[in-house]
Amino acid sequence: MTGRARLVGAAVVAAALAAPAAAEARLIDLRAAAQAGGMFGWGQSSAVPDFFRQSAGPGIGFELGARLLVIDLSLSFLQLVDSGGLSGTLLQALLGVEVDIPVGQPKLSTGQTVNVLHAGIAGGGALGTGAPVSFPINNEQVADKGLVSRFRFGYEYFLNPFMGVGGQLDFGYHYFLAGQPINGMDHASGFHLIGLGQLTFHLGY
Repeated sequence: MTGRARLVGAAVVAAALAAPAAAEARLIDLRAAAQAGGMFGWGQSSAVPDFFRQSAGPGIGFELGARLLVIDLSLSFLQLVDSGGLSGTLLQALLGVEVDIPVGQPKLSTGQTVNVLHAGIAGGGALGTGAPVSFPINNEQVADKGLVSRFRFGYEYFLNPFMGVGGQLDFGYHYFLAGQPINGMDHASGFHLIGLGQLTFHLGY
């Protein structure tokens, strides 16, 4: 009976913690964000230049996303900058799960919590170029391509129900195929960090 009582108690606590987020969660949330920040990475293969290490530095970009309750699809573009001006670019398409966690008492007139934490995990594909891109992107522009994963932790302050400012930190793993094989090795893998501040516009219900 003691074990059953503990299990019931844990379920009640979990439900209480999840209730505020569930009550405020939008069924559908479409978003567009303008971003600025930086990227850094390190690869496990010394034979092939790692894109995230080679292109590390500050950058600007945007992210488009659509969320159905907790299932999140995002498309992002990051233009990196070095001492010579615009350099490489990173494009990602990711699918995963993300939740919003309301924090604190301040609320908008609609009842929505002003301070919100974001946490999620996702995976998908990515392209890296060694120079600014010209759309539509073709194979000649792509220097690296492969698979990426991402764990995201972020914070957003809602100015109104449709606009928020904040920041996010993405930690991920990548496995990239190099555009030009070197010494028989044509891939590099490793970890990366992307930190971004952003202004986000939301539309949904």
